[in-house]
Amino acid sequence: MRYLTKSRFKLGLECLTKLYYTKREDYVDQNLDNTFLQALAEGGFQVGELAKFHFSEDPISEGMTVETLDHAEALAETSRRLQMPGKVVVAEAAFCHKSLFVRNDVIVKYNNHIDLYEVKAKSTDEEEPDFITKRGESKVVSKWVPYLYDVAFQKYVMSKALEASDTTISAHLMLVDKSTVATVDALNQKFKIYKMPEGRSRIEVQQGLKADMLGRSILKIINVDDVIERIWHEFPVPTDFKGQMSFGDFVELCADIYSNEKRVWAPLGKKCKECQFINTNPESDARKSGFAECWKQKTNYSDGLLKTGLVTELWGGFTGGKSLVQELIEQGKYLLKDVNEADIAPKKKPKDVVGLSYHQRRMEQITRLREGTNESYFDTQGFQEEMKHWVYPLHMIDFETTMTALPFHAGRHPYEGIAFQFSHHTMEEDGTVRHAGQFLSFEPGKFPNYDFVRELKSQLVQDNGSIFRYHSHENTYLNTIFEQLERDPNAPQDKSALHAFIRTITSSKEGEGKEEIQHQGDRCMIDLYKLVLQYYYPPYAKGSNSIKKILPAIIHDSEYLRTKYSKPIYGKEKEIQSLNFDEQIWIDEEHGYDPYKTLPKLFEDYDDEQLDWMLAGLEDVNEGGAAMTAYDYLQFSEVPEDQREELRKGLLRYCELDTLAMIMIIEGWRDFMSRS
Repeated sequence: MRYLTKSRFKLGLECLTKLYYTKREDYVDQNLDNTFLQALAEGGFQVGELAKFHFSEDPISEGMTVETLDHAEALAETSRRLQMPGKVVVAEAAFCHKSLFVRNDVIVKYNNHIDLYEVKAKSTDEEEPDFITKRGESKVVSKWVPYLYDVAFQKYVMSKALEASDTTISAHLMLVDKSTVATVDALNQKFKIYKMPEGRSRIEVQQGLKADMLGRSILKIINVDDVIERIWHEFPVPTDFKGQMSFGDFVELCADIYSNEKRVWAPLGKKCKECQFINTNPESDARKSGFAECWKQKTNYSDGLLKTGLVTELWGGFTGGKSLVQELIEQGKYLLKDVNEADIAPKKKPKDVVGLSYHQRRMEQITRLREGTNESYFDTQGFQEEMKHWVYPLHMIDFETTMTALPFHAGRHPYEGIAFQFSHHTMEEDGTVRHAGQFLSFEPGKFPNYDFVRELKSQLVQDNGSIFRYHSHENTYLNTIFEQLERDPNAPQDKSALHAFIRTITSSKEGEGKEEIQHQGDRCMIDLYKLVLQYYYPPYAKGSNSIKKILPAIIHDSEYLRTKYSKPIYGKEKEIQSLNFDEQIWIDEEHGYDPYKTLPKLFEDYDDEQLDWMLAGLEDVNEGGAAMTAYDYLQFSEVPEDQREELRKGLLRYCELDTLAMIMIIEGWRDFMSRS
């Protein structure tokens, strides 16, 4: 039987059509391909294991967890344990009602009452979070919907399964409490996550670990019975399939759809932008695209027409709380070429801005697609004016960071930012480029942030050149470290110097409303992302402004870049000096003119038996999520030294390319200017 589990139920909440595509090998599921890295980044498995120690001094030796994955065996084992007298604590308990099946994180049974605990890696620093909206129609606050409807579903199934008994059930969320601090070092490393050969993940708990070795709890327990009662009996289910559906009716509908492999067509919407059932490589992947089938069914458009540009590709930045994509779909506009200016015109007259306004940028995207031109927009005059304010040499910096639910260090909060790596390229006024510096700290147990800023300072204070970042990440993290220094009772002696440096190159808003103060450093970093928005629109990027999309786009536009970087000019002893590559050709036809695809593979000289299972998820350190998880993994001290070195090289190469990418963008723009 195909059971509707809590994960399938949550999928149905997102989109009922997804219940047809999930668990089918003939359809692409992007989430399955990323499950391990996502689990490692979110920390949910580790928080789940930590939670067990709240209920037991030694949950491992006490056998708290129902380990079997077989449904029937799990149900039988749960039933057996619940017959035991006195207090009974069970992790991964199983309950079933018809085609509904749940595994609970933790239940505590005493006499005829069961406390259900759903453990989440989601954080809160509020004593009593606002689960219900305070304005307008009463309903669950959107950010809490996945969590509260999950536990509501579990309690619903348990209540049905135990209906014949006189058992009462109370439901609780266990959340990460951001207001607490870890009181022991290496809390994260006591719960190691591994990738199993079949793609699943498992947690290995430190041998001999006891509850009293974990220090003060960083978890918060919140009773949610009152909210669940309102979800069951008062609030319409937040689904776009049908209006005003009750919770019970929605559960039964999901169960019928999934168990009987039916396909219902949910409405299209902005949710489609995040659909995991989309085949992004149909030329090399024969699996079906659920996304394409949904859009074809709704629009009756041909496959060719659907490839001409859907409204889901429209850039939606800086629109406040509304979604232009959703509004267009509701108007029956599915193709960008059919969108008129009036369809997306802002209601208020936009403020005067330098370069393209956000509305003008969207119109550039639509107009170029409608006219079938691949020629990019570039504001030569505006960019020239911008350059007049630059001071050479130019400095490009990029940070790699992480935030973990379980802190690496005592005295640190859950999800407290850690900056472990940066790369630094420079460009002289005559165009000379070099990889000028870098920093990487992955030693287990070492809090790197202050050394990180110290080294960044030493590299950037050599001159007064303009400093560039891409988007807000670097600015945000430097301000985070400023606050860490401010409140740290053991702050280093050079705290004042580090504070002054951070203030010099960052901006921030402090206070609220009329009391808000804008801080702007004398040498404040220039946001290259904003310059992209103001002066450059490439159709090749299809509305995306990510550096991973803008770089291939500008390479597509610039013959100068394609010629320059298709030659072996980059390396330690080459024309463009590198700190990590002996020789690297960044652009070639084989890799689609995308430098990120040319990065060397990790572990090419290792067979599967030589590699830790976990490392199988990190062969390509070529995006931020993998870089973050590689650092998290390197906190485990027993990683073999040769594999540790391999990961170190991969991290350095990946981050080096991010700042070289910024150089290439500016080189491309300078090329455009020379041709204008």
